[in-house]
Amino acid sequence: MSAEAHAAAVMAGALWVAEDDRGALVGFLAAEGVPDALHIWEMAVRIDAQGQGVGGRLLAAAADHAGRLGLPAVTLTTFRDAPWNAPFYARHGFRILEADELGHRLEAVLSQEAAAGLPADRRCAMAMPVR
Repeated sequence: MSAEAHAAAVMAGALWVAEDDRGALVGFLAAEGVPDALHIWEMAVRIDAQGQGVGGRLLAAAADHAGRLGLPAVTLTTFRDAPWNAPFYARHGFRILEADELGHRLEAVLSQEAAAGLPADRRCAMAMPVR
C-alpha cells in the first residue's frame, strides 16, 4: 500500500495497530469500507509477535468495525498456499470464494494484483460474514 492509501485508511477510521507492553508497534491492519464489505488491504504482524493472537485481535477489530458500519462481510485477497495466509484466515472464519462468488469488485482486485506481477494461480479472495 502507498503512504496515501494508509493515510486514507487512518482518516476513514479503518486502520488498527497493535503494540507490545512497551508501546512498540507489532502489527497493523488497513482496510476500506466498500458498499458490500469491509475490505482488508493489508495486515502484517512482526515475526517475533506472531503466534500470540495479535492477528486475530486485529481481525476482530476489523469485523467489529464492519458490524458498526452495517456491512455484511469482511473480504480480502491473499495467497492460498502460504500457511500464514489463507489457512490463517480460514482459522478465523474466512472462506475461499469460488469464481462465481467473487463479483466485479473482487475480480478487479485479483486482476490488478496479477497485472502487478502476483501469481494469479496462487491468489484467492476470501470472505467472512459479520455477525
